[in-house]
Amino acid sequence: MAIITYLDENEFKKKERALRKYFMKNYKYLIFDFYPALKRDGKKEGHYEVELPVDTLFEKVYGKMKLLFSVYKDTAVLEDILPNDILTAANRRELPTYKGVPYATDDDFKKLKIMERLINGN
Repeated sequence: MAIITYLDENEFKKKERALRKYFMKNYKYLIFDFYPALKRDGKKEGHYEVELPVDTLFEKVYGKMKLLFSVYKDTAVLEDILPNDILTAANRRELPTYKGVPYATDDDFKKLKIMERLINGN
């Protein structure tokens, strides 16, 4: 049975709260599926990235959402959840959303609108 710990628990918990607010499906996956499986099954020593599913529009503007963690002996160290900028901003204040995708700045909003047009072919 693996032990789960944090590289920086304070920052990690802030990002988890942002996930809970804006990406509930990913939050539930981590809490109810991934963490218990990691505790139960463990992994070989090494560094890992787990990709979390996000909307195509979100991915085009902010990149893929990933959980970064390492395993040493029987301890899993949760390091970070990416992308940092939007998750950190989401923890600081209430973010507006565009078609279900949160954005932190006017530039991000413009990118969302442009990417939506490109995706939809308009």
